Amino acid sequence: MKTKSKPRFNKLFGVLIIILTLSLAIFALDAVNILNEALENVTNLETISLELKVGLSEDIGGNMKMTLKSHLKEEVSRLEFISPKEFAGQIIIVDKPKDQFVNYYPTGQAVRMPLSNAQTGNASMDISALMDFNTSDLANLDKERYIFEVEETTLEGILAYVISVRDSQNEVGLQKVWLNRQDKFPLYMESYDPSGRKIMTMTLSKVEKNKGFDLSELRALPKTAIIFDM
Repeated sequence: MKTKSKPRFNKLFGVLIIILTLSLAIFALDAVNILNEALENVTNLETISLELKVGLSEDIGGNMKMTLKSHLKEEVSRLEFISPKEFAGQIIIVDKPKDQFVNYYPTGQAVRMPLSNAQTGNASMDISALMDFNTSDLANLDKERYIFEVEETTLEGILAYVISVRDSQNEVGLQKVWLNRQDKFPLYMESYDPSGRKIMTMTLSKVEKNKGFDLSELRALPKTAIIFDM
């Protein structure tokens, strides 16, 4: 009896493994498709305005609160710091048509340089990438290396998808993105280092889409600003 049932069990077990593997592959594909749809929805917007709350581990820098206004079609974005106190009033402008990166400090001084020069510095590059405001980095990851997972959840009463991206080589930590299930717009993000330590959270709130912006207002600095060109 045992010798007859064992081959049958092995066959059934093999079939279950195949079904499970196929279902996981489809699940991963859904996650990538959702990310691609999120990217497409964002790139179809003309303008976006929102509030960003960025939580960093204490050794990196603590918590920050900012407002972001971006004319996506004209590629001009403005980021203003609300907190912490030492950054409050700082303004960063990324102006692709004019090839300008402007960093205005609460002291009244502003550094203006070609955007291409600004992107050689890590901090400037990170801000520029943030202000591009898309999910393309996640959507274009190597599908053979990175593992995509998606599940349905709620975030503060909003129906959402949470996309998890894991690096099979463990050189990059876990990345998680919550997307509004209705329009696939980002709501919240978490980043972890390879050891599993949470290093950053980002909350997107007070979102206004296609409200229209005056480009001169996005580019404007206080009249008392002292501008240094670099």
